[in-house]
Amino acid sequence: MKVVIVGAGIGGLGAGVALNRAGHDVEIYEASSFLNEVGAAIHVAPNFSRVLKSWDCDLDTLSPVHCDAVRAYSADLKPFPTFITYKKGVEKFGYTDPWLMTHRVDLHNALRLLAEKGFQGRSVKIHLNSKVESVNAETGEVHLMDGRTVKGDLVVGADGTHSRTVQAIISTGREKITTGQKAYRFLIPTEKAEKNPKVKKLLDTIGLNGLSAIGSLHQRIIIYPCRSGTLLNCALITQATEADDLAGQGSSWLNPGSVDSLMACVEGYDEGVQELCRMAEDLKLWSLMTRNPPPTFIKGKLALIGDAAHPMLPHQGQGGAQAIEDAAALGALFAADTAPEEVSELLKIYNEVRYAHAASISVFSRVAIERREEVLAEVQKFVPQATIKDNSHYDLWNSYPAREVERLLALRRGEKVA
Repeated sequence: MKVVIVGAGIGGLGAGVALNRAGHDVEIYEASSFLNEVGAAIHVAPNFSRVLKSWDCDLDTLSPVHCDAVRAYSADLKPFPTFITYKKGVEKFGYTDPWLMTHRVDLHNALRLLAEKGFQGRSVKIHLNSKVESVNAETGEVHLMDGRTVKGDLVVGADGTHSRTVQAIISTGREKITTGQKAYRFLIPTEKAEKNPKVKKLLDTIGLNGLSAIGSLHQRIIIYPCRSGTLLNCALITQATEADDLAGQGSSWLNPGSVDSLMACVEGYDEGVQELCRMAEDLKLWSLMTRNPPPTFIKGKLALIGDAAHPMLPHQGQGGAQAIEDAAALGALFAADTAPEEVSELLKIYNEVRYAHAASISVFSRVAIERREEVLAEVQKFVPQATIKDNSHYDLWNSYPAREVERLLALRRGEKVA
């Protein structure tokens, strides 16, 4: 089949890799030139790394740091009980796939390398500076801003939170939703940070083998290493004030932030945290705005994946993972001998496997994990059967959408499934 993918972010490249490996001709249309790839660090939880391994991705190319735990501290650095550890995941739930922390750019580069390398002599074609204007889900036509039209037997919308492809499924109800939160994001070289005695004391206390969350339910700074431990990823998530023009800022990662404003947020914090924030360079201010997931991820020949389908905010640490799970599901669903006329019917299985799971996480991601009860009713508007599970992170790690797709395909063929 001919597959057209809109967007070459993590989800789009992942879908390109998965569908190329499944035996299809894949072309990706990306609006940017890739010259200014942006972002900070990202979690690669076991449900994420499991898929990358299945694609023969060399995880060392991610320059990762292995994550042992998520640790929480008060603003003055008193430790709270550690509730998520890799050791528990291994011993109690039997996970064998690694839990990694990496730079988003390193991950993106690794996926692009996989796509361009291709599989069995067939590579993914990536068209840059190719902004999409609209998609016709029924015909599989993708209309570009420069006047070109391309057509696919399957179209994958992977164009992020500000998606144009989602308009082919839902023309209204795509309004931005503000969560009343903002995030300051910055990276600091570890070597530079450790030259400051107060910051060195902070890092010695929290360690550099996991994620540390320092603060309270309503404001916390997240610190963890990436790029083989040479960079510290820092993000302070806090409540917005009346002076913040959240709607005017939009939800871009590129908005500049003020160090003075950041420092005002950490007044009263441990002095090491304050010194770390004072070092912030190239500080970005991200308004935590989102939109609701559409009522379905599919229509005709179109499947939405990643933030185009289910916009994610950072609280669950699952944005990249869910996009990659979407990609893996599509790769498992469309075998090399799939006929074009089967696409629309097969996409119903994709929606069955992915909608409830990803839409739930999307809405839950608007608040810290300890505050999930506050948004459960909102989640249930989209997934009525949604509940809050005691071991939610470990449960997420157990997700294996390709296996679920294979089970449903077997049932469709009339085979008995255990």
